[in-house]
Amino acid sequence: MDPTSINPGHWTRQLLEAQGLSEPLIAGLTITVDFFVLVLASLLADFVARSILMRLIRRFVLRTKVTWDDHFLKEKVFEGLVHLLPTLLIRGFVPVVFEHAEAWIAPLQKGLDFLLVYQIALLVNRTARATGHVLEDQEQFKDKPIRTLLSVVQFLTWFIAILGIISVASGTPLGTLLAGMAGATAIIILIFQDAINGLLANFQIAMYDLLRKGDWITFERFGVDGDVISVDLTTVKIKNFDNTISSVPAKAFVTDSFVNWRGMQVANVRRIKRNLVIDLDSVQFCSDELLASLSGIERVRDYIQARQAEIAQHNVAIGADKSQPVNGRHMTNLGVFRIYATHYLKEHAQVSDEHSLMVRQLQPLGTGVPLEIYCFAKEISWVPYEGIVSDIFDHLIAAAPAFGLRLYQAPTSRSGYMGTNAGQA
Repeated sequence: MDPTSINPGHWTRQLLEAQGLSEPLIAGLTITVDFFVLVLASLLADFVARSILMRLIRRFVLRTKVTWDDHFLKEKVFEGLVHLLPTLLIRGFVPVVFEHAEAWIAPLQKGLDFLLVYQIALLVNRTARATGHVLEDQEQFKDKPIRTLLSVVQFLTWFIAILGIISVASGTPLGTLLAGMAGATAIIILIFQDAINGLLANFQIAMYDLLRKGDWITFERFGVDGDVISVDLTTVKIKNFDNTISSVPAKAFVTDSFVNWRGMQVANVRRIKRNLVIDLDSVQFCSDELLASLSGIERVRDYIQARQAEIAQHNVAIGADKSQPVNGRHMTNLGVFRIYATHYLKEHAQVSDEHSLMVRQLQPLGTGVPLEIYCFAKEISWVPYEGIVSDIFDHLIAAAPAFGLRLYQAPTSRSGYMGTNAGQA
């Protein structure tokens, strides 16, 4: 290329020619001066945009009542947009500046294309993070795996950005590269199988609402008992009640069994389901003397009186022979105790009266007949809950002997010295 054909009539060329410099040097310096003028103009535009435009944007964002733009400002999304301006400006004017040196246009544009790909990928990731914060602030998205989706967007963005750089460097269309990647799918799946499995597990967790941030879970296989603090792409992090942090693979919550206590937290009550094992030898029909004694207990006084009248009327109607207690109908000490326990639970201030409450017999065992207490405590925190349960069973255990009942206890080395009181609580 003839050096004299580069920027003919340019003021820089005229200035340098007056200095008596050689044509090749004049041509190179002329292009260099034009390029630096372009760079300085772009930097000046960037400075003006950041100093004026960003100041206006920041002032506008801080004055608005909405919060989504605050996240975009904090994650520097607007700054990313502003920084695109000088790059686009330089790239647009490169063909003009190097109009007479076409050999320089392609390499410079290729370098600027690399920078543009990086800036766009960075802008997309910042936008994704800001959008994630906006969604997390909304009630309907607080229990959704936003972080997981954000991780997927970030991964795909950088993956496509790398392919874009390869496309620019090799001159191969991006679509052709993506089509060629289909042949490497098996290798990609093998390398990123944990991430893929975690992603699928996260979608299942979200779809079936198996787990949410803040849920209290118990996962015996992994020794986990605490609150979920994050649901990430491949792992779920739980803060245990001993303040340790456990990481459990996300796919384990789909393939294995765990306990989610969310329902209890939503209802704000916690179930009590425990047994008293009654010694079968202590269960008997109520004699007149026992009924007279039990009538002094306020919680069963009205029940005994009403029940006695009903039973007496029935026995008279059928002509029952009362010489044998098995004839006709009779009350048992275990039945009266069930009524007593039911009334005691209904009167208890810490037992919910809006949920199921019952005292029932279970299948008799070799150790006795289990009497199950089934109700719901108003307190769900572990320590207060256990205190309520202990108070209830302390009382019932102590009250059982008043009804002529004994609780089963396995014989001990002292059983032989306790006589008829052996096994009595």
